[in-house]
Amino acid sequence: MSPLMVIQALVRSLSRIYSNMRLHMRLRLWVGLALAYVLFMGFIQLFHVPLRSNALHSHYDLSAEGVFAKHHAVVKKEAEKYAKAALKDSTGLETAQQISLLTETFKKADSNTDGFLEMSELSVWITAKIKEHLTMALKENFFMFTAIDQDPRNGVVSWNEFQQYFLKQHGYDDKYIEEHKKNHKGMPRELKETIMRDKAMWSEAARDNPDQLTIDEFLAFRHPESSHATILSIVEETISRLDIDGDNKLSEDEFSDPDMNEVPDDLTVEQYRNDRQREFKIADEDNSGKLDRRELLRYIDPRNIHHAEKEAVNLFSAADANQDGVLTLVEVLAERELFMRSKMVDAAKSFHDEF
Repeated sequence: MSPLMVIQALVRSLSRIYSNMRLHMRLRLWVGLALAYVLFMGFIQLFHVPLRSNALHSHYDLSAEGVFAKHHAVVKKEAEKYAKAALKDSTGLETAQQISLLTETFKKADSNTDGFLEMSELSVWITAKIKEHLTMALKENFFMFTAIDQDPRNGVVSWNEFQQYFLKQHGYDDKYIEEHKKNHKGMPRELKETIMRDKAMWSEAARDNPDQLTIDEFLAFRHPESSHATILSIVEETISRLDIDGDNKLSEDEFSDPDMNEVPDDLTVEQYRNDRQREFKIADEDNSGKLDRRELLRYIDPRNIHHAEKEAVNLFSAADANQDGVLTLVEVLAERELFMRSKMVDAAKSFHDEF
C-alpha cells in the first residue's frame, strides 16, 4: 500500500470518528488538531518538502562550531582590511610582510586553535622561542668562530680577523680590506656606527687580551644573553651595586630600592618598588628573605620561565583592548610594532636590544 493510500485511509477514519462523536467541544478541538497534523505530515512526506532552510539554519547557528567559524570569518575579514589599508601607504610592503608574519606566528602560538591567544599560550610560546634562540646562538657561535679563526688558526679570534670577516660579509673585496684605513674613510655612516658598537662590545667581552677573544668570550661578544660568563658578570655587578650591608646577599629592601636602581620613565617610584618586590619574591627560591649569587644567577638567566611570563603580561597589558583576558589576531595586529620587537616574534633582536 502506498503512503498516499495510507494517508487517505487515516483521514477517512478520523473523519467518521469526528462526525459521530458527541463529545465536549474541547475534545473535538484536539481531534481536529490531530487531523490537521496528520494531513500536514502526509503532505510533507508525499512531496518531500524540507522542514527548514539550510541557509537560514547556518545563519543562526549558535553551536560552538558555528560561533568559532563566524569569529574566524570576522577576524580574517578585519585582517585583510588592515593589510589592504597598509598597502596604500609608502611602507605598505613592509607592513604587509609584518602582518603576514604576525598572522602566522599567532596561529602557531594558538595551541588549541580556538582563534584566541591566552596568557598561558603566549608564555609557553615565548619560552620556546627563547630556548630556540639560545640553542641556535651556541651553534652559530661555534661555526662563526671557526670560520673567522683562519690566519692563523690558533683558537682565538683577533679584532683584525673579525674586521676582515665583517667587511667581506658586507661586500668589500680583498683589495679594499687590505688597503682600507682604520677610520673607514668613505664607508657609509651606518656601517661605521656598527663597527664602533662592535668595538665597544668587544672590549667588554675581552677578559684577558683586549685584541683577541676565546670562543667563550666570542659568545659573550656576539650573544651576551647566551653567555654564562656574561650572566655571572651581571650577578657580580648587581651585588656590588646593591649590597649596602656588605653581606654578599641582597635583602628585599636592597633589591627594591629605587634610589639604587634606574626607574623606567613609564613607572612611578612606588610602582617600581612594588614591581621589584614582586620580582624579589620570585627570585627568593628558599624564602630566606635574602638573594644569594645562585638565586640571582637563576633569576637573571634568560631560560628562567619568569622572563617569558613577564613579557606575556606586558604584551597583554598593551594589546588586550577589551580586557577580556585573551588576544585576538586583530588586537595583535593593532599593536604590530610592539609585537614585532617582542620575543614572541624575534627573540634574537629583543635580546640584543636588552644587552
